[in-house]
This record gives sequence, structure tokens and C-alpha cells, in this order.
Amino acid sequence: MFEEVKKTLKAIFSRSEWAIRLLRLTRLKQHAAEGGLVIIQIDGLSMTQFSRALQKGNLLFLQHLISRQRYVLRPFYSGLPSNTPGVQGELFYGIKGCVPAFHFYDRQTGRPVKMLDTAFVAKFEDRIKGRGEGLLEGGSAYCDMFTGGAKESHCCRSNIGWDGILWAANPLVLPFLLLLYSDVVVRIVFLVFVEIFIASFECARGILAGRMLLAEMQQIWQRSLVGVMLREFITAGVCMDIRRGLPVIHLNFLGYDEQAHGRGPSSAFAHWSLRGIDDAIRRIHHVMRESPWRHYDLWIYSDHGQAKTKPYIIRYGCTLEEAVEELFSQSRLPDAQKPSVTTTAMGPLGHIYLSKPVSSDDIHFYARKLVSQVKIPLVLTRQGVKPLAWTSRGCFVFPDETDKIFGSDHPFLKDIKEDLLRLCMHPDSGEFIIAGWCQGEDAMSFPVEYGAHAGAGPEETNAFVLLPMDAPVKTLDDRNYLRPLDLRQAVRHFLHKGIWGASPRALYEDVDSRTLTLMSYNVHGCAGMDGRISTERISRVITRYNPDIIALQELDVGRSRSGRADQAEMIARKLEMKYHFHPVFRWKDEQYGNAILSRYPMALIKSGPLPGLGSKKRQYEPRGVLWMAVEFKGRKIQVLNTHLSVWPRERGLQVEALLSREWLQHADCKGPVILCGDFNSLPRSVVYRKICYRLYDSQMVLAGHRPRSTWSGYYPIGRIDYIFVTADFQVNSILVPRTDLEKVSSDHLPLIAQIDFANS
Repeated sequence: MFEEVKKTLKAIFSRSEWAIRLLRLTRLKQHAAEGGLVIIQIDGLSMTQFSRALQKGNLLFLQHLISRQRYVLRPFYSGLPSNTPGVQGELFYGIKGCVPAFHFYDRQTGRPVKMLDTAFVAKFEDRIKGRGEGLLEGGSAYCDMFTGGAKESHCCRSNIGWDGILWAANPLVLPFLLLLYSDVVVRIVFLVFVEIFIASFECARGILAGRMLLAEMQQIWQRSLVGVMLREFITAGVCMDIRRGLPVIHLNFLGYDEQAHGRGPSSAFAHWSLRGIDDAIRRIHHVMRESPWRHYDLWIYSDHGQAKTKPYIIRYGCTLEEAVEELFSQSRLPDAQKPSVTTTAMGPLGHIYLSKPVSSDDIHFYARKLVSQVKIPLVLTRQGVKPLAWTSRGCFVFPDETDKIFGSDHPFLKDIKEDLLRLCMHPDSGEFIIAGWCQGEDAMSFPVEYGAHAGAGPEETNAFVLLPMDAPVKTLDDRNYLRPLDLRQAVRHFLHKGIWGASPRALYEDVDSRTLTLMSYNVHGCAGMDGRISTERISRVITRYNPDIIALQELDVGRSRSGRADQAEMIARKLEMKYHFHPVFRWKDEQYGNAILSRYPMALIKSGPLPGLGSKKRQYEPRGVLWMAVEFKGRKIQVLNTHLSVWPRERGLQVEALLSREWLQHADCKGPVILCGDFNSLPRSVVYRKICYRLYDSQMVLAGHRPRSTWSGYYPIGRIDYIFVTADFQVNSILVPRTDLEKVSSDHLPLIAQIDFANS
């Protein structure tokens, strides 16, 4: 009841709720167990710069995710070209290398195009839609290159705007929205002034350092528009979409990438923008936790990195286009056979197109001249059986000699071979593919950029992925890094099955069978601290830690308060484990009790009640014990699960029974013994001390371990859940996880112990 009132009050005072009503946005209300996904792209941030930003304290919330929420950081290879259209084409539609560059000659339209042209990008996305299912169907997309099939897209290059939502709303809505978000408006105005001041100062410094005036002036408006206004706009929109219950939301923060182009990827100018991005992610995460309709997951990645570059015009005093035109104007061909030349280049990757076909000898001649005269570090030609690569060190056969072109220490050499070959064979690639970097050369950008990407450089292709520890991510081979296609498969698995639908066997194929992982968990009828009842959420908590044996307390079977669900069976089915449920309470068709689940063979030895002090006038909650024998490493382990009374006198009777010949001193209770459960007793209590005469507290026998409290969920203050073991075992590790998921799923935290036989 309290949680329902709390939820109602939050809805009344939530400005996102009011904005949804004012804008007449539709809702997609789902059962609380439904999963949702928020995917955040931090444009242009390499793994190297991400690690540097963590160390400098510019990403405090993301550091919190890693250190406190058990998020896992993994390398992410962008694919080629290493730019946003290339990555999102593979992620959203499963198409590797959908574009040959950011700026290229489109042979269908017969003209040079840039992926900044909204009309062209929209048509281009229509072309690739039929080649793969859109990843964001039914969801929303913000500030992306493509919409990914999203139901709603905002500020995406292929679909700019709010699809008429603001215009369809009442004209009087805007003043109310400004009032509703008055603090955000004030925040934006303040930050814009701060950013303009900083950018103006940096502009003056850049001009004095000899940088180009126009490029420096552009940084001022880009910093305020992209770095602040656009960031705050999409943050507010995403928060509304979470409140509406959209299944998947993808957004792209552009601020760092834009600033890194102007000042370089490691500049303080660029890294300052990460503070604002980090804070925006923190605010989105807070709204996710309060979502009334879905359990949202937050996944974060960058599409590519950036290399520190020097512009071509600064290095050689002319533009690339001018240098190429001069070379071909001096052609050895007769005037009638001379082809006209079209050069397209953004970042360190470009193409040179010839209007007429020329011989292989002429192709090779011009390739050598492009390297020696135009000073392009790498030129690829695609005529013949295999492409050829031309550098200042000579000509190499591609892909056989890829290591000689990019170095044998390139972190993604295997994928570079495949992707660069695909790039050479792309129907819209030029007769010459040119790149601003290869082994032994300083990185160069063809336009005026001091940080650039699109090529095969180690920094350009080396991005990152930051995912929850149980994200269902697999690579197709033995790679220790992910690429966009791997992330796409993980997202599809999550959206179609729910991450909690995956079994531990699917997520953990390298289980160490030499050790035994135990979990004792009071699941509180699968009712979380937010009032929601969710076996899926409990299953996910368990799946995260891949236990071999699980002792669960407070399970409902057929009870009206939990929707008549058989919680023990549902959890066991999700985990693909054997189970046995012991009801300590029965009333009509309703049952309530404890269970033991195991991935190893087990057999029921005994189950029964513990003594109580109930009377006709006052009935206490019944208590009981479940005793199973589990076969592990050729030996039988006696596993007992119990939940003792909250009343001291009754609890005293129950522990005496537990330690008697009925249970722990039973003739069959020999050899390795494990006693798990919620004992409702603190350390130093009489009950605790009596058990410790017979067994060892796993949290106390582990050297160097500081015992952790398990109750109550949000702010655990008491240690009342235990795993007791006999001397047959050696405790290797103890874990009491406290991520947001564990803290909200039940009023207890799970206790996890990894043990082995002491003499093994």
C-alpha cells in the first residue's frame, strides 16, 4: 500500500509525467517485470582517453558504475571506416562497412555526398533497411546518424526534429514546459555562458598558436550548442521516454568528439566536456531506477576513438584537393584520355575517383606519385586479383602483408584485414583509397582537424564498452574485444528474451568445477524494496553470480499476494537447475517456505518443521528445515536450509532442535555439512554461538575478510544470513554484492561463498 502511494505521489510531482501529458505522448505501459534498455554512445572517446578521464576524475559516475555497480569495461573495435555511420550501420542493421567513408562519391546519384546531408542520409538508410532488421524498433533514437528503425527519432541525421510533436501540442504548452523545466533552462543558460567564455579564451589561444581563424571561431558555437544545449535537450527527452516505458532508447552524446576534432583527443578542452556527459548519464540512470513500468538496463559504449593529427594544409601549405588536381594535371596521358578527378576526404580517410578507366600501369604510376609527390601516407588500389598498398616504404600485397602496413602489434590486425578488404571492394569506393596513417608515419587529417578518425589507426579503432557484469555478450571467436555486431547480438538477445531469461550455462561456459559456489538468499517473496514482485529480477540476481547450490528462503507458491505464482519452480526453470521446495506454511492452495536449487545431482534426505510457541490466541510464523544431499566431486555433501523465528524464545527452541539428533546430529548427517539460511540472529547472540560450537561461520574463517551485513537491502546494518560449514571445507572467497539490483530486489542481500574441500 505504501509503495503504491509513493508511486502515485512520484507521478504527481514528476515533471517528466507532466511533460508527457502536455505533449500528448503515448505510453507503453508494461508489467513491472519487463526489461528495457538505455544505450548511450559517447561519440569519439577511445579506450585510452576513457581511462585517462577516469584517472583525472572527469567521469565520476562511470567510475561508480565500475567500482560499485560491478560494470565490466571491455575493448571495442569500431570496424572500418571507424566513424559513426560505419559503426551504427553494423550495430543497427548488422551491415559491416555500409559506407566507404564519411565523404564519398555515390554512384547511384552520380555526385559526391557527405553523411551530413539529411536528405541523402535518409535515402541511404532506406537502402540498407531491407538488409537487416532495425535494432531500435519500437523505441527511440536521439542524435544518431541513423534511426535504427526507431518508432520515434529526434535530432538524428536521417530524421531531424520532433516529428511534429511540439507543433501538434497546444500552442500554450511551450510556456508551461519552460516553467516546468525552469531550473534546466537556468542551468543551460549558465552553462552556455561558461562554455562561451572558455571557448573564447581557447579561441584566442589557438589563433596566437597559429591555428586557422575560421576553425577556431566554429569551436565557440559548437561548444555551446552541441556541448550543452543538445546534451540537455536529449537528456530531458530520454527521461520522458523512460517514464513512458519505451523498450529501447539509444542516444549519442557528441560533445567530446566535436571538441576533440578542434583541439585533439587528449586536450583539456575536450576532456572538460566529459564532465557534463557524465552528469547527464547520472541523471538518466536515476530516472531509470524510478521507472514505474520497466526494469531498465544501462549500456554505454563509444563508437570509435580519435588519433592526434596534424591537418594536411598546415603540413604542406595547400589543400589535399589542390595537390591531387596538380598531380593529375601533369598526367603523362594525352589530353583526350586524361580523366577528370574527384577527391572526397574527411578525417584521415578518403577516395579519389577517375571519370575514365585507365590501365593498371597508370594506376600504379599514380599510386606511387600520390605517396611521393602528394605525400599521402597510404594509398590502396583495388585493381587486380588482390588490392595493393602503397607507402613510402614500397608496395605491399593486401591483405597478405597487412602487418607490414599497420604493424604486427596492431590490436585489431585480424579484423583490419577483413574490413579493409571489404572497404576496397565497396561499390562506392574510389580508384584510389587514401589514408592519413600507416606504420612509421605521423597521423594526418585531410581537412583541418587536430583529432580525427575513420582510418585503421590503433587509437581510431580502439573504443570501449561498459556493460553490466551479466550482459549476454559473446564474441564469435577467441577475440578478447567486441565489435558492433557482437553488441548488436547482445542487445537483440536482451530485448527478445530478457537478460534474466538466459541460463547460467549460456553465460558462463568456463565454470570452474573444482570449486563449489554457494548462495544463501532470503528473497522476501520476490517482493523488492520498491514494492514490485518479480521472480525475473531475483533470477537475474542469482544468474549474475552463477552459484552451484542456492538456499532460498521466503518463497511463495500459489499465494494470492504474489499472483498465484510458483516462485520456486519459476526461478529453477529460469536457472535451468534442479530444485526441491519445502512448504512451512499451507492454507488451502497457498504455500510458503524454503527451497534448495542445485546444478549437481541431489536427493531429499528430510524436511520438516521446527518447534514454535504459537497458541490459539497468537499464531507465529511456522519455521522448518530442508535437508538435501548433493553429489559433488564424488562425495555427498549434506546441505540444510532454514529460516529461524524473529522471536528470541522461539528462536532458542528452534536452534536446540536444529542441533539435536533430529537434524545436525542425525546419524545420516555425516561428512561435509553446510547449513545455510536466515537465522534472524546477530553475531555474538546465543543462537549464533551455539551453532559455531558445531560449525564454522564462512565469513569468519576467510583470512583478511571483513564480514559484511546482509539486512536490510538499501542500508544493510545487520548480519543475520549465514553459510556455516564443517572443517571439511576451505573457504576461498566471500561476496555480499551491493549493486542497485541487489539492493532493490529483496530486503536481504545475497550471501555467496566459494568453497572447496580442505584436502583437495
